[in-house]
Amino acid sequence: MSAYARLSFVLHNLAKQKGISVRLLRFPLGRDPSLLTEKLDPNISQPVRSLIELSELDKAAQISHLAVCEESYHGWDTKVMMCNDIISSMCKAKRISSRTSPLSTTLSKPFVIDNRVEEALNLYIRTTITVLPNMDTRRLLTKGLVDTGRIYEAIIFLYSRNLWDSIAYSYIIRGFLDLGEHDMANHLLCIAKQDHHVRAVVEATFVDYWFKQGEDAKAMEVYRSLISRNVCASTVNTLLEILFDNGKETEAWDLFNAMLTNNSLTYNRDTFGTVVNACFKLRLFKQALHTFKRPEFTRSSRCYATIIALFCEHGMMSQAQDLFDEICSAPEYLSPDVPTFRSLINGYAKAGRVDDAVRLLKLMVDATLLKFSVHSAH
Repeated sequence: MSAYARLSFVLHNLAKQKGISVRLLRFPLGRDPSLLTEKLDPNISQPVRSLIELSELDKAAQISHLAVCEESYHGWDTKVMMCNDIISSMCKAKRISSRTSPLSTTLSKPFVIDNRVEEALNLYIRTTITVLPNMDTRRLLTKGLVDTGRIYEAIIFLYSRNLWDSIAYSYIIRGFLDLGEHDMANHLLCIAKQDHHVRAVVEATFVDYWFKQGEDAKAMEVYRSLISRNVCASTVNTLLEILFDNGKETEAWDLFNAMLTNNSLTYNRDTFGTVVNACFKLRLFKQALHTFKRPEFTRSSRCYATIIALFCEHGMMSQAQDLFDEICSAPEYLSPDVPTFRSLINGYAKAGRVDDAVRLLKLMVDATLLKFSVHSAH
C-alpha cells in the first residue's frame, strides 16, 4: 500500500471514530447549472482577461458566469485557467465579500479567506457538475476547514474525493500539531516517509511548527535532514520562506546562495520572488533590487509588476520608474500591464507628483487601446 493510500486509510478511520461527516448539498444555492440556457462564446476567455487587466473584476466574473453553461467537457482547462485569473485578481484587490457565481474556482478562495467555508464548500459541490475544479481549489477548501477547527471534516473531504496530495495532507498534519496532538502528527509523518515527495512537504510543515513553538533546535534538525536530500525546488522555496518568516535570516541567505551554486539544490522563478518579498518585509531594499537583477533570474512582466508595486508602496518612486523604463525597453514578450500602471499612478499621486501621475495615465490609456485593437484584429 502506498504512503498516500495508508494516510488516507488512517485518517478516514480516525474521522469515522469521531462520527464526523461533511454536509455537502448538491445544489444549495440558486439554480441547477444544467438548467441555464446561455451558451458559451468560444472566445470568452480573451474578453475576461482584458477586463481583468482593466481591473473590472465584477464584469469579468459576470462574463465568466457563462462558462459553466458549456455542455461539452472540451475546454474545461481554459475555464479553470480563466477562473484562476479572476481568483488571483480578486484576492490581490482584497475582494473577499459575498459575490456569487457558479464557478467554484472563482469564489472558493474569497469565501475561505473570509472564513465562509460552508459557502465555499456548497459552491464547490454545486459546480463540480460542469467545471472540473483544479487541485488548488481542493487544497484551499482543505486548509479552510482545518483553519476553522474542522479538521475531521477536512479529512472526510479528502477521502470522499479520493484526493492524493502531499500539500493537502500537510495541512491536516499541521492541524494536528496546532491542536497539540503530536503523537498523531508523528504517526502520520512516519507513514508519509514511505514516499520521498510526501515526506519532504510534511517535514517542511514540522520545521515551521517547531520554529513557531520556539523549539529552534528541533526545527533545525528537521531542516538539515531535508536539505541533505534531493528535494524539489518548491519544497526548498517553502523552507526559504519559513526561515525568513521566523527570523532566521542568516540561514535563509545561506540557503538561497546554496540553491544558486549547489547542483544538489534546485531553484525556479518563485525562489527569487520569495527572497524579494522577504527583503521588502525586512526593508532591505538594495538587496531586493540586487536579487531581482541577478542573471539567474528569468524575469516576466508579472515579476516586474510585483516589484514595481512594492517600491511604490514604500514611496520609492525613482526605483519604480527605473524598473518601468526597463520593462518598456525590454523585448516584445515583456510589457507593463494595467496593474503596473496603476501602481505608478497611485504612487505618484500619493507623493504629490500629479504631472507624473497624469503622464502615466495617458500612457496606460494608449497601451490599453493598442492591446484591444490587436485583440479585435484577431
